[in-house]
Amino acid sequence: MAEATELMSMAARLGGLDPFFNSARALAVARWGAGISAMVAASATRYPRRAAVVDHRGSIDYATLDRYASNIGGLLRTRASSQLGDGTVGILCRNHRGFVLAQVGAERAGRDVVMLSTALPQASLLDVVAREHIDVIIADLEFADLVEPIVNEGSVRVVFADSSEPGGLEALAAERRRCPPPTRRGRLVILTSGTTGPPKGARRDNKAPGLDALSMFAKVPYRAGGQVLVCPPLFHAWGLSQATIALSTASTLHLRPKFEVESTIGLMRSTRFDAVAVVPLMLKRMLRSPEISDIRRPRLVLSSGNVLSGDVALEWMDRFGDTLYNFYGSTEAALGTVADPESLRLSPGTVGRAPRGVVIGILDREGMPVSAGTRGRVHLSSSMRFSGYTDGTTSESFGNLMATGDLGYMDEHGLLHVEGRVNDMIVTGGENVFPSRVEEVLERYDDVDNAAVVGLADEEYGQRVVAFIVPRAGRKLDVADLLEFARHDLERFMVPKEVRIVDSLPMTTTGKVIRRELRVLGDPDRL
Repeated sequence: MAEATELMSMAARLGGLDPFFNSARALAVARWGAGISAMVAASATRYPRRAAVVDHRGSIDYATLDRYASNIGGLLRTRASSQLGDGTVGILCRNHRGFVLAQVGAERAGRDVVMLSTALPQASLLDVVAREHIDVIIADLEFADLVEPIVNEGSVRVVFADSSEPGGLEALAAERRRCPPPTRRGRLVILTSGTTGPPKGARRDNKAPGLDALSMFAKVPYRAGGQVLVCPPLFHAWGLSQATIALSTASTLHLRPKFEVESTIGLMRSTRFDAVAVVPLMLKRMLRSPEISDIRRPRLVLSSGNVLSGDVALEWMDRFGDTLYNFYGSTEAALGTVADPESLRLSPGTVGRAPRGVVIGILDREGMPVSAGTRGRVHLSSSMRFSGYTDGTTSESFGNLMATGDLGYMDEHGLLHVEGRVNDMIVTGGENVFPSRVEEVLERYDDVDNAAVVGLADEEYGQRVVAFIVPRAGRKLDVADLLEFARHDLERFMVPKEVRIVDSLPMTTTGKVIRRELRVLGDPDRL
């Protein structure tokens, strides 16, 4: 009973706008279920003329967003007239209103939805479409060539989200259609990042947030009805979660199709955002722009999706105040921990503590807890964990604790530190080397833009540490000076045995280095 009371109290604080907003939300949940669809409906009921989404084409208010989404839902429900099948919907869109309309409309139709990465090569896209039984794809025009084989095959219908032509998503959305509540609740499938192999589909049920999700709002002072800028792609769990929170609080969600440093800074100069969601690489690139000093400081900067170095965290807070929050979780386990500015000051680089309802376990290979300060495998337990991969498998677990695939430890303050992926650890001469530690030091060197470290096979050491370096534009990198610089902060066995200069690093759309591609680049015989 006490927990239920606390949930209701947190939900009320999240609504925060007026007493009637929570009533509108309750009615919307009863009609549409506990998903983003209900949140949009509630926001439209109470604030119909407020801008819901602002993108490169302008703005769309909540009433229009809600009406268009219902029309799309009705279209997806009427198989005979639309010929859109009755299976899974794939969304292949950049960040703009079309993505939101597609997601909400598909949810109102009771369809399962797969978030398709815009970085998928054609062969992988075809595999995912077949594996996930997708029979309609809502895509941007820029991906027309990518989906052409699917269109030619005739088994999958494609609707273009950003086309103004008849048959485009918004033209279809403007046609009034009846959309009664669905007879089933669709599931959401998010693809894993694919840094260690082909992306897998992680399936999530649409359900009400538990104590763990709501207690995050006790740690992070989100503001309802504000201005929110989401920079990571919406097909990624981090970007999607922050967009969902914005729409759930009747805030105005600002989106741009792609992250570009100067245009993002331009938005932050013209608008004082209540929250800006980024991944660490975006934050680092913005900090290096000379234009960053003129921004209107946002109330909150929310970072996740990759390791946030202590150097970057402290630089942001020293320049723009203690507004930075660092989140940790995974596609499978969902929310894990949150580091507030106080924690980041106390222990730079930490991902913080778990909110109420989340359990963190640092376990050894046999699944036994390790002592504080000892490195182990990070495991999480939360009510928002996924319901399994679409191929029928699931993540490794010990009891209710699910493996995240990361290595980390709890420090003396009870704060979690994540050092990197289990598979990325380098064992050289019997010593363990974590790429993130070496990369952070290398990137302090003035002439280095980005660094990535991998282990390559070595007859003497088992593996040797190899660094791939992208120099800063217009700089000439002196490798000998770089290594001498690194020796001041790194133990001898951590200093790279080899440095390779490259034009760019293979990365996911959220800035994660695809190390398997670097290993192949460094050792072609692996093929």
